[in-house]
Amino acid sequence: MSLVQGVYGVRGNLELLACDARDGLWVFWFNADLDTDPLETPDVPPGSWSAGLAFAAGHRYVDAQILQSALGPNHLEVLALTEDGVLQSWFWSPGPGFQRRVTDAATAVARFHATHDEGALFVTVERVDGARSHLVSCTSDYPSRGWFEAVDGPGFPEDAAGAVIDAGIASDTVQPGTARSASSTRDGGTTELTWRDASGAIRHLGVPTL
Repeated sequence: MSLVQGVYGVRGNLELLACDARDGLWVFWFNADLDTDPLETPDVPPGSWSAGLAFAAGHRYVDAQILQSALGPNHLEVLALTEDGVLQSWFWSPGPGFQRRVTDAATAVARFHATHDEGALFVTVERVDGARSHLVSCTSDYPSRGWFEAVDGPGFPEDAAGAVIDAGIASDTVQPGTARSASSTRDGGTTELTWRDASGAIRHLGVPTL
């Protein structure tokens, strides 16, 4: 599960990506605008989540990450890890929607984390044998991407279960390993917490940044 603040809306909507338990991926968006802002999406008023959009059918995924791209305009990047260790590369653009690239980022992957900088993607992968490597994908062939070995890359984020519990959520309602934390500019600065509860449902809580 992954959340990022995007560029859509007056104040930057939130984009949430989640793996289906059996097949494919889901994306949702949160309207971060205020009631006083122009209403662009009557079906998703300010302060509410959209219905989910399913895509990437045909694979079972164990992790996925969504990133706001500087390219496009306003494209989104998705990296999605299948249960057999293939790290797929996707992007979203207005009109066509989500499209999988021909070239995958890596294989034999156990876990990964990515960052974005001016259109380039930097990825750290941990292989199934425990070895770590770093990859970079530049913008020269965008929207296609090639992947090259790099000398450094992002670290792996810590599990956010502690932050979720500190925010008042009972620990036995947070599925282990599912809690994530992201920052947004909502309300002057907000820590966006997401997790799966005991039933598997996705939960979200915004905590003001002190």
